[in-house]
Amino acid sequence: MPSAPINPAHEVEHIDRVTAALSGRPEPVRLRWDRALDHLGQARVYDAFLEFNELLKGSLDPLTRTHVQLQAIRCLRDAPVERVKTELALVEPQDAFQTMVLDYRLGWLMRHRLMSLAAALQYFDRVREEARRLGSRPWEIAALLQKATTLMAEGGHEQGMEVCARVYNLSRRNGLVEYIPKSLIYKGYALVKLGRHHAGEEALQKAFELATRNDLKAEQGLALHQLAQIYHYDCKFYGLALEYYQQTRDVLAGVPVWPSLLERIGEDEALAQRELSELDIAKILGPIPINKLRQEYLTSLVNGFVGIPGIDNRSQLGERIGLTRQAIHRNINS
Repeated sequence: MPSAPINPAHEVEHIDRVTAALSGRPEPVRLRWDRALDHLGQARVYDAFLEFNELLKGSLDPLTRTHVQLQAIRCLRDAPVERVKTELALVEPQDAFQTMVLDYRLGWLMRHRLMSLAAALQYFDRVREEARRLGSRPWEIAALLQKATTLMAEGGHEQGMEVCARVYNLSRRNGLVEYIPKSLIYKGYALVKLGRHHAGEEALQKAFELATRNDLKAEQGLALHQLAQIYHYDCKFYGLALEYYQQTRDVLAGVPVWPSLLERIGEDEALAQRELSELDIAKILGPIPINKLRQEYLTSLVNGFVGIPGIDNRSQLGERIGLTRQAIHRNINS
C-alpha cells in the first residue's frame, strides 16, 4: 500500500506541542527547531534529522528532549532497522502523550519494517486507547488506519474494511478531512483483494475525487498510485497501469512526500515497462484478427467504465488507452 504524506494531522498535533514547549527557549534553539521543521515539511528528511540531532546536543529539559527525539525518529523510517531500534530504545517518555507517540513509532516499526503483525496490532490498539483517553482524535484515527492495513496484511480484508468504516465516520464527524480519502483507498485495496474489482475501483475513484475537492495533493497521488498498482499487479493491465504511474508522478511533482514513496513509484513503473515489453499477447490469444480484438477490448473497457481521473466521460476513454492498444498491435503483428 502507498505510504503517507510527510505531516498528517496527528503529527502536526505533536509538532505544535513541541513548538509550544520551545517557546520559552533561547532564540538559537527556536530557530534550529524551525529549520528542522522546514526541512521536514519539504521532505528533506536527512537534513531535518541533522537539525533535530543538533538540538539534542544542547541542554534541553527531559520533556522537551523526548519530544525532539520522537520527531527525529520519524526521519529514520527508511534507515537501517538496527539504527531505528537503537534510537527508539533511547526514548524515555515523560508523560502520557509521549508514551502514545512512542507506541505509535514502535507499532509502525513492527508493521512496516519487521513485519511482526501481531505485535503491531497490540501497539496500535494501545495507541487508540491512549488517544481516546487523552481526547486526541487525530492520533486515534491514525492508529485505526494503521490497524486496518495490518489486518489486511494478515489477510483480514473484511476486518480491515470495518476499521476503515470507523475511520471514515470518525473523520467526518470531527472535520479531519484528510483521513477520509485514506480510508477509502485502503477499502478499495481490500475490495480488489476480495475479488470485488468494480467496487474497489469505485472506492478509489471516490477517494481521488474527495482528495481533489479538498485540494489534498498527496492523497490524490496515493489514490492514483494504488489504482496503478491494482491494474499492474492484480489485473496485469500494464498499459493503463503505466498511465496511472505517470499521473501519480505528475500529481506528486513538487509535493512533499516521503522519498521512499517516489522511489517505489519509479520501481513499479520500471517493472511495468519491462513486463509490458516482454508480453507476448499473440501467443496467448492465438490467431484473433486485430480489428476484432481492438473492438472487443474497447467495448469491454467502455462497458466497465467507472470513471478515471483525467477522463471525464466514456467518449474520451478510447483515446486514453494508447499504451495498451499500441502494445496489443505490436504483439499481434510481430
